[in-house]
Amino acid sequence: MPTNLVSSISKVLTPDLLARIASGLGVDRALVEKASSASVPGLLAALTSLVAKPGGAAKLSNAVAQQQPNILTSIANVIGGAGQEDLINSGINTLSSLLGGSTLSALTRAVSRFSGVSEGGANSLLGALGPLVMGVLGQQQRASGLDASGLADLLQSQKDNIARALPSGFAKYLSGTGILDRATGPMVKERARIEPSLWSWVLPLLGLMAIGALAWSLLRPSTTETVATAPPTKVETAAQTPTGAAFVVKEDEAKSWIGRPVFSSDNKKIGEIIEIKRAPDNKVTEAYIDTGSFLGIGANRYRVTAEQIQEVKPDGLMLTLKEAEVKSMPQTGETQKQ
Repeated sequence: MPTNLVSSISKVLTPDLLARIASGLGVDRALVEKASSASVPGLLAALTSLVAKPGGAAKLSNAVAQQQPNILTSIANVIGGAGQEDLINSGINTLSSLLGGSTLSALTRAVSRFSGVSEGGANSLLGALGPLVMGVLGQQQRASGLDASGLADLLQSQKDNIARALPSGFAKYLSGTGILDRATGPMVKERARIEPSLWSWVLPLLGLMAIGALAWSLLRPSTTETVATAPPTKVETAAQTPTGAAFVVKEDEAKSWIGRPVFSSDNKKIGEIIEIKRAPDNKVTEAYIDTGSFLGIGANRYRVTAEQIQEVKPDGLMLTLKEAEVKSMPQTGETQKQ
């Protein structure tokens, strides 16, 4: 099976390690997860662009070869301990030497703006993730006996994987940095170019359509038409659970609800149930839902109350909130399943 560097890195970047990184940096775990989901493909994209430049492959190969063979184990032991600062500083220095200070700064700003982590926090996170990425590259280099050219070929073969791993909306923050120029296909670069200017033509177009509709309604001939009407017919409507109706789950049924889908009031799937909390009378008082994630990290978690549940279905829940309203809610940290 062809190597997928994004997948290999995600196996090392376990939820436990992410939690320790968040604790060590003093940053909310949900923000660290979101920042990491952008940092990993961002770093791989920057390194892929590096090896496409003259001398870049040899530069990266030398840096990877200098990494300790047990670096991945060392990272797990150091994070949150006395050696964390030295690890981060070493990672920042290595990335700055490889990519250049301006490129590393551009990537730091992009991760910060996308995730909401401060630039200082994003810089420290990249410093912690840099040795991890380099360690995975070192594993591949030793396992396959890759020279500088082989390492460059490996990175350049990852363009599709990197493009798929880039979180939605992150590419626009990398626009103009050069990081994506040689690391992804044209579709991602075009998306990064178009996203910031989308509304610059959509809004005027909507305005013209509204003016045209108003003009047509004012200028069309007025007609009066008599229409025979039939007596009103009784219409049967499907019964729905009233807004805020009791959502009752017995103790032995609670686990069966984990993983069921949650839909917004505009009928869009917004995530899955990750936890439910019950009162002594088995009524559900609140539920936690996770939205889309990047290979198991970077999920956004939201808390909804019983009053925000509009309908209880056999296969999931429908909320009183629209998709946009859910995404505007404050995110919560990870909670423990019952």
